[in-house]
Amino acid sequence: FVRSALQTSAQALTALNELDELISSGFGGLEVKSVEGMINSIDDLEHDADDLEREIRSALFAVEKDMHPIDAMFLYKVINWIGDLADRAQQVGARLQLLLAR
Repeated sequence: FVRSALQTSAQALTALNELDELISSGFGGLEVKSVEGMINSIDDLEHDADDLEREIRSALFAVEKDMHPIDAMFLYKVINWIGDLADRAQQVGARLQLLLAR
């Protein structure tokens, strides 16, 4: 799950690093198609992270009755934070897509 969220963030960073190339190409040509592909990849990676998050939450729910309540709450919080990382990477992709649309 953590690797998936980190891959999503790394893909968003790669797409952001292409921003200077987009500007120099005047937001046209092959560079736009390349960045659009990266944005689609970010969406796919974030969807995979969401699937993993649901699986982990389900697994934690199955064992939380045997845990100390504070530990269970902390783990749910950590799962949220990791999921937020992937969500924010997807937001970066969405904003880049808006930039391309203009």
